[in-house]
Amino acid sequence: MNTCSLPRVRPWLAIALLAFAPILASAQAPAAGGLRAGAAKVDISPDPATFAIATDTIRDPLYVRAIYVENGQASAVIVSVDVGGLSDEIVNAAIAESSAATGCPPANYLISATHTHSSGGTQAERTAAAIVSAVNEAKSRLAPARIGYGTAQLDLNVNRDLYNAQQEWRQGPNPQGVSDKTLAVVGFVGADGVPIAVYMNYGMHPINFYQSGVVSADFPGEASRNVEELFEGRTVALFSQAASGDQNPRLGYSPPYSTGAVRRGQPAPLITVAPPIGGNGGTGAGALAPTGAARGAQPAAGRGFNPATAAAERTEIPANLQEDYQKVLGRVGDYATMLGQMIGTTAVRVMREDMEWADDAPIWGGFERFSVPGRIRNDAADPARENVFPGYSDGPDVNIRVGLLRIGEVHFVSVNAEIYTDIGLAVKSASPASKTLVVSLANGRANSGYIYSDNAYHHLTFQVIGSRVQPGFAEAGIVSHAADLVRRSTRP
Repeated sequence: MNTCSLPRVRPWLAIALLAFAPILASAQAPAAGGLRAGAAKVDISPDPATFAIATDTIRDPLYVRAIYVENGQASAVIVSVDVGGLSDEIVNAAIAESSAATGCPPANYLISATHTHSSGGTQAERTAAAIVSAVNEAKSRLAPARIGYGTAQLDLNVNRDLYNAQQEWRQGPNPQGVSDKTLAVVGFVGADGVPIAVYMNYGMHPINFYQSGVVSADFPGEASRNVEELFEGRTVALFSQAASGDQNPRLGYSPPYSTGAVRRGQPAPLITVAPPIGGNGGTGAGALAPTGAARGAQPAAGRGFNPATAAAERTEIPANLQEDYQKVLGRVGDYATMLGQMIGTTAVRVMREDMEWADDAPIWGGFERFSVPGRIRNDAADPARENVFPGYSDGPDVNIRVGLLRIGEVHFVSVNAEIYTDIGLAVKSASPASKTLVVSLANGRANSGYIYSDNAYHHLTFQVIGSRVQPGFAEAGIVSHAADLVRRSTRP
């Protein structure tokens, strides 16, 4: 399903438009021949008829969202996709076909995953085709535009590398850990004061419906929908992940590692959206998970949670537990909606109050690839989840791509992996440009797994011990290449 303009303006939309009016009232409309932008979205939700488990459902649609920008001399494409990640196969195929159709250089494409953990899988050919379609439609909607950039602080995320009171490394809320609360917002506003497109960037894992049998765009989809509905479909709102490798939603909603208790007919009181008071709450609860091993506690063998095993063990929800199941899904959905509303409404406030707008915006794109030493776990045949040092042998080099898309004074640094917060902060600190945001999970997928920061190399969390990068190389490479690209973009 594609976006469309609706024929009438409701009263609350009029209020929203009035809120934007002061921004453009003191300046002329975007000049002809200056910056132009268009945006579109394409539905990529799976067909429920293909679900292997009859009680699996689609909560909300999944989309490819695209922005096409040009300034009369150069063009750029920005895309977000409601999937967990994007392979090189998908990205390369989409860029090759789209670039040939639009004339936009491949280096000027920024395609990233929202990283929802409940997309129901990715069909490469269909996703690539949807990216091409969305970009083509966005270009067909080009109109005079202005670009603006702003930030706000939102305390929604929390570090998830926890060394707990039992002296164990677990995935759990760690408020003392590093966390970047910055919501970065890029707006493209038309001559009528209505946003053509909004780009939101924040670091936090969308894991609310993980392993639950629900297909959902999670809070990124809620944030986009919040903005799009405010302007009645005249705006397309994209969400991207900042440095989120060590960040979860703050209030304890962690991935529901197993819905086994529900499926086995265990008592309803075990089905909860929050840890029991005095219970095992610090280890990563699970919106649909019972206490004990599925809540993150290590089983006797010490191997921890195995995502593949949990996925293989999923079965239909019995009829006698459907009421409890739906109740929990409703509560989790309320939380995801709240997160999205906070992000979406804050983005609109930033656009209304904190942005300076420009209709003259140079466009530049480039990227660099580099390699770092890799490693292989010695327990790869039967890997532990966490709180174990597996030992390593030298492995194949890890190849990392760092990119930059510059539009006006806004610098989008991209990395093709899940990176830790300290890396994102270091990139922004080293950048010669103040308006720099970091987009992870972008333009393909490195063969790295998570890329942990130098400060986190000793953490025995699943992200760190499962990473294929040797310590001491990746962070410095990402930061130096990003800074170099920003400097190159400013040269005549």
